[in-house]
Amino acid sequence: MDYTVSRRAFMTNLQLFLAVGLPILAVLSSLTVSMLQVSGIREDMRGMRADFREDLRGVREDVRGIRTDLTTLTGKVIEIDNRLTRIEERMERR
Repeated sequence: MDYTVSRRAFMTNLQLFLAVGLPILAVLSSLTVSMLQVSGIREDMRGMRADFREDLRGVREDVRGIRTDLTTLTGKVIEIDNRLTRIEERMERR
């Protein structure tokens, strides 16, 4: 069969399918790989978020403990101040 018309060659169906189909297949496969990577990154971020929340809970518990200790220390300082005031008053009477 002669596929030439006035010195021009026509593409066969196979050549056309390869010329159009292979680039489309390459683009679709790269999109699929990209979507898998994005999905993996998303899962990693979820794991990191859960770890961060757990760490934040620990920090909050530590801050609560510090607040409790600070309240206790403030009470002790006030108690010592009251005792010192009484001692000063006794010293002034003498």
